Amino acid sequence: MIQPIPIFFSINDAYAPFLSVAITSIVTHATLGNQYELNVLYDDLSPENRERLGSLATANVTINFVPMTDRLSALQGEHMKLRGDTFTLTIYFRLFIAAMFPQYDQAIYLDADVVTTTDIADLFNHDLGTNLVGAVADTFAADNSQSIQYVEHHLQLPIADYFNSGVMLMNLKQMRVERFNETFIHLLTTYHVEFIAPDQDYLNLLCRGRVLKLDRAWNVMPTTQTRVQNPKILHYSLFGKPWHYSDAQNGTYFWELAPKSPYYDEIKAIQQAYTDQQHAQDRTTEQGLLGQLKKFSQASSDGVQQIRTELE
Repeated sequence: MIQPIPIFFSINDAYAPFLSVAITSIVTHATLGNQYELNVLYDDLSPENRERLGSLATANVTINFVPMTDRLSALQGEHMKLRGDTFTLTIYFRLFIAAMFPQYDQAIYLDADVVTTTDIADLFNHDLGTNLVGAVADTFAADNSQSIQYVEHHLQLPIADYFNSGVMLMNLKQMRVERFNETFIHLLTTYHVEFIAPDQDYLNLLCRGRVLKLDRAWNVMPTTQTRVQNPKILHYSLFGKPWHYSDAQNGTYFWELAPKSPYYDEIKAIQQAYTDQQHAQDRTTEQGLLGQLKKFSQASSDGVQQIRTELE
């Protein structure tokens, strides 16, 4: 029996249209000899959206929907806020995958705002050894002086080691051995440290020194750095959404696949309806985020130091 390649997403209704394009890209490039098991972790996802997304399944790509509502009680409180005018519990779901799915030793986690240009099995087949994750350095963090200062002063990590958690190969077996889930819950509820990107920052602290650095092609984000010539996964992180901007960096990859999505007309309408005022608000939000990064980098990092000391 062929072992399935497990792939995880976490979304709510707002991201269903864009997840459909991510799934379409995986289906398009799937190898017939492989089996792929897509697990969609969700809080609020309507039956209609589950049906429409589920319609993308094929003979070798199954799609499962996993409700997380009953698992949110441990995640209550102000410390769950994600800076940048976004509030979502889904950001923490990926930290519980190892504990929730003991049948898998290794899995891929993807944000919903991605498309792949190759067989995702090529990512899955990396050997992690005893590393906890395989990931790519976060280019937004490296592109801005405020975020560099935040990572190096507040998180006390080298900027080159700070990875983006939107594309990860996860060593679930090793995480269970090391009680990753229990450690995260303990840190979250004991120290209540303020982070800009709580899930990603916790992951970077929990996994530091245990990260397989993947080629940049596996998580190509909008950047001012040299462009990747042959991207394998495009990640439209933060403010570079092709469904908001006709000139979004690497947006052509998204629009080549979008017509195959059952949400295509809605996605086009979203882009057409995105106003100049919303574009301006994005710029204001980005500047606000950079301001928050600068503020945090200048604040006390005693809580982070306590976490680092406990993890040593």
